Order: sequence, then structure tokens, then C-alpha cells
Amino acid sequence: MSSAPEPAQAASPNEEPLFFVKIPEGQIFGPIPSKELDKWVMDGRIDRQCELRKADSAVWEKSDHRYPVLALPEQVGSGSPFHQVRLSETNAPYQVPHRGIPSLILALIGLLGVCPIFSIAAWSMAHSDLEEIDKKHMNPSGRALLLWANYLGMAGVIGYGVLFLGFLMVAILRFLL
Repeated sequence: MSSAPEPAQAASPNEEPLFFVKIPEGQIFGPIPSKELDKWVMDGRIDRQCELRKADSAVWEKSDHRYPVLALPEQVGSGSPFHQVRLSETNAPYQVPHRGIPSLILALIGLLGVCPIFSIAAWSMAHSDLEEIDKKHMNPSGRALLLWANYLGMAGVIGYGVLFLGFLMVAILRFLL
């Protein structure tokens, strides 16, 4: 009786081929039928770092050679932490929500209040969101709010700048006279 592993039998025509799976940590699983391997890929148990080999072969190949979908980038925040949804499977366009209301509130506080920092923040936020809307990365439904916040923030910054320069000029003139 020999302790050496016996070579795998060649699959008959009506049987599906058997595979071994090597995970990145070095563990080897199998032999498993190709239908089970397909299920493991769909469940997210096999990723692009795994290697596969047929039971009758000695050559390991990357899993994304047999399953090209594994070569696609993963989508962040896809639900279950054990199942990685691929970008080609989702195809759902996602646009970042706009910050129109917070920008407008900051602009009004900055314009009507006594702190120009709020106007600067509103102008900056609204301007960056408008750029993202133009690139089609952000939800365009808040464009009007963002335009108002942009202009009010700009008016607040310019107004406070003029007010500051006016006080500075008055102080310099009083000092000189």
C-alpha cells in the first residue's frame, strides 16, 4: 500500500472536469467539479488572486483566465462583505448627491452673519459641486440651489473683503492724519 497520492482519473465524456483551487494563503482545495467551481465564483469565494488547475494537469493558471469577470475592478459597497459585485454586473449609473441646501445655508449665514468663513466655505462647496455636475458625476437636481449658494457665497466674500479694506483705509488715514 503506497502513501503517495494517486493521479486523478481522466473525466469521462459525460462527466465534467475536476479542478483544484489554490488560494493566496497557499491552501489547496479540491478536486471539485466545474459546476461547483462556477458556483464558488458566483458566491465570491474565488477571486483574481486564486489559481486553478485541472485534475489531470500540473499547470496552475490564474482564475481570471478561466473567469474573465474576475479581472474586472470590484465595486465598493456592494452589500455582503463576502460577495464582491463586479462593475459589469451592476451597470447602474450612480451619481453623488449634491450639497445644495448645506451650501445655501452656509452662504446665508455668511452673508447675513458676521463671519466670512461661512461665505468662503459656501462658495467653495457650491463651486466644486457645480464642477462635478458639469462632469456628470453629481446629481444635477440641485443646480439652482448651488448657483444661488455660489453667488451668495461670492457676494459675501467680496462684501467682507471690501468692508475689511474700507476699515483698513480708515484706520490708516486716521493714523496718518
